[in-house]
Amino acid sequence: MAELSGLVVIEPDTLEQPSLKTQYKILYTDEGLYVGFWNEQDPETFIARLGPRDDFMTRDEVSFTLDPTGQGLYGYWFGVAMSGSLMDGTVLPERQFSDRWDGPWRGAAAQHQDGWTAEMFLPWSMMSMPEAPDGKRQMGYYISRAYATRNERWAYPALPRSSGIFMSRLQPIEMENVNPSQQFTFYPYGSTTYDNLSDVDVYKAGFDIFWRPSTNLQLASTINPDFGNVETDSIVVNLTSFETFFSEKRPFFLEGQDVFVTSPRNLGSFLSIAPTTTLVNTRRIGSAPRSVRIDGFSLSALERNQPTELAAAAKVTGQFGRLRYGVLAAVEDDTELSGTVNGAPLNVIQAGRDFGIARMLFEDTRSSRRSIGWMTTMVAHPDEDAMVHGIDGHYLSTNSRFAADGQLMYSDVGDRTGRGGFIDFRYTPRQGHQHKLQFDYFGENLDISDLGFLRRNDAKGMRYSYERSSSKHPGFKSVFSQVIANVEYNLDGRRVDNMLTAWQEFRFHNNQFIFYQLSYMPERWDDRNSGGNGDFRIDDRWQTWLQWGNSRAAKMNVKATYVYTDEDIGGSDHQYELRLTWRPIDQLGVELRTRYNDRDGWLLHSGGGDFTTYEAEVWAPQLSVDYFLTATQQFRLSAQWAGIKAFEQDRWLIAEADGYLIPDPEAPTWSRDFSLSRLSFQARYRWEIAPLSDLFLVYTRGSNLPSDPAQEFSNLLRDAWSDRIVDRLVVKLRYRMGS
Repeated sequence: MAELSGLVVIEPDTLEQPSLKTQYKILYTDEGLYVGFWNEQDPETFIARLGPRDDFMTRDEVSFTLDPTGQGLYGYWFGVAMSGSLMDGTVLPERQFSDRWDGPWRGAAAQHQDGWTAEMFLPWSMMSMPEAPDGKRQMGYYISRAYATRNERWAYPALPRSSGIFMSRLQPIEMENVNPSQQFTFYPYGSTTYDNLSDVDVYKAGFDIFWRPSTNLQLASTINPDFGNVETDSIVVNLTSFETFFSEKRPFFLEGQDVFVTSPRNLGSFLSIAPTTTLVNTRRIGSAPRSVRIDGFSLSALERNQPTELAAAAKVTGQFGRLRYGVLAAVEDDTELSGTVNGAPLNVIQAGRDFGIARMLFEDTRSSRRSIGWMTTMVAHPDEDAMVHGIDGHYLSTNSRFAADGQLMYSDVGDRTGRGGFIDFRYTPRQGHQHKLQFDYFGENLDISDLGFLRRNDAKGMRYSYERSSSKHPGFKSVFSQVIANVEYNLDGRRVDNMLTAWQEFRFHNNQFIFYQLSYMPERWDDRNSGGNGDFRIDDRWQTWLQWGNSRAAKMNVKATYVYTDEDIGGSDHQYELRLTWRPIDQLGVELRTRYNDRDGWLLHSGGGDFTTYEAEVWAPQLSVDYFLTATQQFRLSAQWAGIKAFEQDRWLIAEADGYLIPDPEAPTWSRDFSLSRLSFQARYRWEIAPLSDLFLVYTRGSNLPSDPAQEFSNLLRDAWSDRIVDRLVVKLRYRMGS
């Protein structure tokens, strides 16, 4: 047992002594780790807001990070808010935090006259850890505390984000006789879904099994899983040729996912300034079925976007010495699609896909951190098989100032093979200063999209950024600055992306902040948005951001944003956004966010080599209301709507001479005006009966209206509520049983 203190202020990164005392105790048995906190604080300053699991709102809280390897290879973090709400996740070198993992641990908090206390029990059986043949385990830990009234975070050891190090410098601790017994978990579920549109009840039952025969091996399987209907994605209106990335939310795929992470780019980490790039995007598993290859076959939006049911999935993750490994397999059911061919109804059975992933990672941390990994993914389907191979390497210097991450990729899809790769460098000469340099090369035929995610192939480029943070300004609590420069060419040598950006954020002592950004985008080529019908030039453009916000600890938090952007071939986009977050009591939170765009000269592809510029208005309001009976019982209402009204200005054609778009001299007389109206509404009750055991009652409603630009926005919103394509009620119970 250890009783310790010694925290320092890391946000802002002054490294000064905190204004209040914090003490913590660590006690362990052969069953798990116990961590207790005593936090000195005036009750008048308590901010004890309740929130859903892993909600990073501003409130008083404590957290504990544990590296069970003692070598900085991987770790887990756990947080308890003053309200009793819990947070947890994983962390990879050097500071790749993720909240996509939930563990079966317990935490609680209590308020007192002179402060508040928090406790955690962390079972060893939920953690992966290497073998300990001599009975002794070297681990590392990190303690932090958030003091919301002053918007500060205190920690031990002193590892602020601006230092560039974390996992390799955790406080070492030695434990003896930590040899957890086998863990076996049976995780059944049952659900009922009533579809109000088809007037059909659907009953499902299935289960997950997790078995950990030793500390360094876990086997998991799921039979007839139910992965949907209890949480919705944000509405994203994407009218470009570039896909939107959505993160994974399903517990089965998140468990043990860290071994499949090959780069900071996989998680969209702040360690990377590049777009998300990953060989494994498990959202592909159980997504909409492949397109049917029948001429003239047409599907409704409801049929086209329905998910594919999974029959079963299995996963094995483990560690042997310095070698870690993982294997994942999943099998989809066939899907019946109801469509039409030339107006005649036709039902088609589309075969499901089979997925496979194999991963090995060798890590050496005896001096500097060096590792090399290999990964292969496979997607099998009667129409086409896709195989992708990757080799990744990682280096972290002994003093943790220099880091490098890279990956080589090879794809074999149908009769096409492709190659590509990237390498990222990071240099932190001293606290508050960091340089990043990244290089990409993605071949024309590189295709990892069957199971992975890549923004685009046929590209080579580089990015550089310099970040600086300071807490030494007399007039400001902290100042953050960054300069980013990037350039990207396609493999024909045409520049397709280029930007120079500088931004600063000034945070005042009262915790208000001002943010501004200025970006210059030189002339470039667009080789994607014509759908393969030719390249065209884009004029040089400017963009500027202005943002102001008050203290996040205030009961009414306000953030206002204005963004000005030059359109591609002339015109402008004025964007206004206002976010209001009201928390009158700890049990209630209301957030209203609305965005409005006024666009003049919005350029969109119309088919073939044709383009159209539009004058458009865009409304995108969001409303969420959360009410908590207790830390484990939540009512949530969420509504999102996206409405667009766009009116044609001019029509354009791709010119073969100099590459600029030219006016269409023979434009048809029919109008290209359009509107878009998408709505997502969900009412949800969740009761966490026990750790990772929940009862859900969820009502979901959604719509995607056909174009009708003559309608007012108010009518579009009203019709989006009444003309729904999703209208269902789900009752689901899942319960975790086992050690």
